[in-house]
Amino acid sequence: MRVAYDKLRVLVVDDQMLVRTLIVRTLRELGVGEDNIYQAVDGATAKRALDAKMVDIVLCDLQMEPINGMDLLKEIRCGMTLNVSTLPFVFLSGHAEKNNIVLAARLHADGFIIKPPKPAELERHLQEALARPRPEADPFAYCTIPTGTRHDKHLFSELIAEAARQMDEDQTPVESVPLTEVKPGRILGADLHSQSGHLLLQRGASVTRTQLRVLSEFADRFGVSHMVLTQPGDD
Repeated sequence: MRVAYDKLRVLVVDDQMLVRTLIVRTLRELGVGEDNIYQAVDGATAKRALDAKMVDIVLCDLQMEPINGMDLLKEIRCGMTLNVSTLPFVFLSGHAEKNNIVLAARLHADGFIIKPPKPAELERHLQEALARPRPEADPFAYCTIPTGTRHDKHLFSELIAEAARQMDEDQTPVESVPLTEVKPGRILGADLHSQSGHLLLQRGASVTRTQLRVLSEFADRFGVSHMVLTQPGDD
């Protein structure tokens, strides 16, 4: 596969300015347009960028605060940004230990570039990542894969449990809404299951735009026609 570098849109995420500078320089030498290279200093900044800009690939550091690279990848795969959940994603890391490699594979990362990045290695990983078949569009399959961070536990466990507990205490009314009428950001009033009985999302979770799109586009696979949601005004 020949990469059209002049049209490629890249998000570079690293808390070290030197690393970002080296990568941007290599991307420019490959022919990537300056206006198509976006930078972020951590996972939180990257999330905001991914809600504002559509990109073709993410090159991301592993160790960052407050949201590290593994957490960012998981949130992308779970459909929690406006970019596609199958977005190509390559780690920049001096920490390619076995446990990180295994977790990255479960989240369908597209490789590791050892820092400091060498131009030839960066080009090779770009070509391989962009040519690799993308994982199946299923933003629900990754939610239960723990990254082991405090951020992950808070976002994918504690917040959802607290929302469900609050519903019980307040006796929050719920309603069944056709999938075509569900708006992003609504809160599930009951667990959401696929037609085969597989748990997709827990009660108390907030429904994302990407999740709604995938449920609609792959209706035969998921078989979801309605959602039980907390009533407006009680979210």
